[in-house]
Amino acid sequence: MSDQIRRHLAALSQKDLQSRREAMVQILEEEGFPYTTQEAPSSFKNPQGVVNYLLSSGDSPGLLFCAHYDAVAGSSGANDNAASVCILIDLAKELRERQIPAHFAFFDAEECKQAGSRLYVSSMDKSLISGVVNLDLCGYGDTLVVYGKGHEKKAPVRAFCQKEILEKYNVQIMRYLPKSDDASFSGSRLPVLSMSVVPYWDIQYLKALATYGGGFLGRPPEYEMMLGQMEVAATMHGGSKDAVEYVETETMEKVFQYLLEAVLMPDNAQQSRGGISRLFRQQH
Repeated sequence: MSDQIRRHLAALSQKDLQSRREAMVQILEEEGFPYTTQEAPSSFKNPQGVVNYLLSSGDSPGLLFCAHYDAVAGSSGANDNAASVCILIDLAKELRERQIPAHFAFFDAEECKQAGSRLYVSSMDKSLISGVVNLDLCGYGDTLVVYGKGHEKKAPVRAFCQKEILEKYNVQIMRYLPKSDDASFSGSRLPVLSMSVVPYWDIQYLKALATYGGGFLGRPPEYEMMLGQMEVAATMHGGSKDAVEYVETETMEKVFQYLLEAVLMPDNAQQSRGGISRLFRQQH
């Protein structure tokens, strides 16, 4: 795959939200993906509204892979979260070619209290979604981290947490990751995994942050201090490494291969049987 997985990275790494939306449309059309949009009007909290982009596998149940495409004001969002979007675009292409049912959602407004994913969850058809895999910060570092809130052994996401695949791709199961769009699926009764990539030394910070719990009663100043000390923090929210040139092709490829191999494991491969002739139905 080489640098091919980065081909859309620069187009998506825009500081202007409307430019990112235009890039999403152009990429989906260039790649030949029929898609639907899900929109909410502008509001005080979201003055530019919400626009989600969805790829559907019709009536076939499957995993939902999701990533947010928006970024905080003034940030290019190269690693937070354009890299993840690029990975899922290539995964969607691969699964389409293999005729494996799956669903993909590219959420807006994650940086505004997950407004895009909350909009999606409010009307999703759970009969079509067997589990959720959320990607956030997947283009910088050497250690893939997975947080499942106890869902790690539940079908169909348990394939991502098998010992063999964890060792092969240097994946660490964590007890905590900062809130992302995975939080919107709480209460949905769907098994949900959230994934990121961090430099190895950031693992110790994540383990320490896990001791602060869910934050329902607030968190002390030390919590924010530790978050800011993580190396990966420099690749997000306008940090010193928040730029396309710091996103690592090798990291993106490893995440892609990890996701693909997990989908093809017996737990998930059985769901693709049944003579599906096409993965994506014309909707747009």
